[in-house]
Amino acid sequence: MKIQVNSDNTVAVDASLTRFVKAEVLRVLGRFAPKVTRVEVHLSDIDKKKSGPSDKRCIVEVRPAGSDPRTASANNDKLAIAIDQALKKVQRSLTTLFGKQGWKPVEMTAPVLPARKAVRKKAVPTKKKARAKKAAAIGFEAPKKRVYRARREAWPKR
Repeated sequence: MKIQVNSDNTVAVDASLTRFVKAEVLRVLGRFAPKVTRVEVHLSDIDKKKSGPSDKRCIVEVRPAGSDPRTASANNDKLAIAIDQALKKVQRSLTTLFGKQGWKPVEMTAPVLPARKAVRKKAVPTKKKARAKKAAAIGFEAPKKRVYRARREAWPKR
């Protein structure tokens, strides 16, 4: 999967921003890597360095193998949030596309840690169990059980 980061002249794309975008793309879309050939991320400032609400835009274009490109965009005050929102939109789109094709994505697994020695814990009785045990010791039966037992005994015998 090839990842490209593009921007207009209002957003300064340096090495740290490129690393951040590539890491986010791999984090969100990494499980689709065998089926995606290229991901393009376009960053821009909507109102060209003027202040105002939601003036950062991120457009993500994903090219799945053997299918039409999928795009999603998001606007926000902060570039990182716009990137995350756009990637999540594309992720939902790819999940739907590949789900309809019957392809199961590669599951990203966490590293396996060595197993710890099993420690057997003592069973601590709950309050409900403790009350039931105490009631049984003195011969008390819960009213609910008595009602159901009486109903059962009142039924006609076959």
